[in-house]
Amino acid sequence: MKILIDNCVPLNNGDAALIFSIGKKFENKNQVVYNTNNFAKVKEKYPENSWSRSLLDRRIYRLIWKGLPFLNKIIFFFPIILKKEYRQADAIISAPGGYIHSYYGIEFRMYILYLCKKILKKKVGIYSQSIGNLSRSDQKIFIKYAKNLDFIFVRDEISYHRVLEYGDLKNVFLTKDAAFLLGKKDLQDKSDKKKRKVAISVRSWDKEGRSKARYYDLIGTIITICLEKDFEVVFLSTCQGLDDYVDDSKVAENIIETLNLKECKSISIDNAYHDLNELQFAIRDFDFVIGTRLHMCILSLLNSVPAFNISYEEKGKATYEYLDIVDYSIDYNSENNITEKLKVFFEIDESRKETLSKKIKEIIAEQEDFFEIAEQLIIEEK
Repeated sequence: MKILIDNCVPLNNGDAALIFSIGKKFENKNQVVYNTNNFAKVKEKYPENSWSRSLLDRRIYRLIWKGLPFLNKIIFFFPIILKKEYRQADAIISAPGGYIHSYYGIEFRMYILYLCKKILKKKVGIYSQSIGNLSRSDQKIFIKYAKNLDFIFVRDEISYHRVLEYGDLKNVFLTKDAAFLLGKKDLQDKSDKKKRKVAISVRSWDKEGRSKARYYDLIGTIITICLEKDFEVVFLSTCQGLDDYVDDSKVAENIIETLNLKECKSISIDNAYHDLNELQFAIRDFDFVIGTRLHMCILSLLNSVPAFNISYEEKGKATYEYLDIVDYSIDYNSENNITEKLKVFFEIDESRKETLSKKIKEIIAEQEDFFEIAEQLIIEEK
């Protein structure tokens, strides 16, 4: 079969983890093409994969979809149904992630999937998505298109119950984050290291009334605790090092300047671009990770490095709840109990590590089962 994975943005390693987690699984039995709106750059970074140009170019989206509300569906109808990658695919899978939120705009993405299902008669599914607290108008848009799809996998209970509140859908499955399909790597103990290291991933987030000042204060407190424990602190993120793209190392630079930490020799910034494999190797050099980016945390846990999460959206807290490590998480705008929480985190013992490792392996096995469900739904007779 030919599988098209739509809306891929693997320049962010969190998205790369999600996309390639299911892409590599599908590639075991199928021909897979990835649709991306960063075609040239993505093809350069991951030349071994098959790429096509996405219709989700942000400039076109803004100019036509938002600028011509009465004509946009007509204008996009023919490019979508005539695009060979859509026509030649047996199934179109929407890439895992967290973009079904009102602040991103959902209709164009849902409209593409709807046309692939209703006009091109393809198998179509949404895989491992978070579903936001949608506006009333977006709730209606979501239900209008979603009820026609073959399946919708949501990656946390909040999203699952929210979807069922939006409408009576029979095609929704509760799963977990697709990145767990990458599998767990068990590493050797690093207790002989002379200098202990902590990686901190940061990100700017101003949605839902979040405060940058409070977040910077939280990071400052975390850095102080790390330095008091004689850790070397390195800012490292899933999303950095590329021109014309979101770069969390710039946020790290601003935090260091704002908090007057430029002269501290125990703090540094890794601002280079790393592909997904390179980032995972880099993570293994650390004793602990403190991640604002959820997939910085998930990649760390999959590479046997304990990770503390700063939860800026619901998905972070939800993930740490089903991992049974909610005590290793704090809200983006809270400093409550951070000293106590980090004390517990940094003192994680071998028993807790083993328990966590077993939990991660259980979730990986569960995700393998859900992937098989998706495959069966795709190959069923149309």
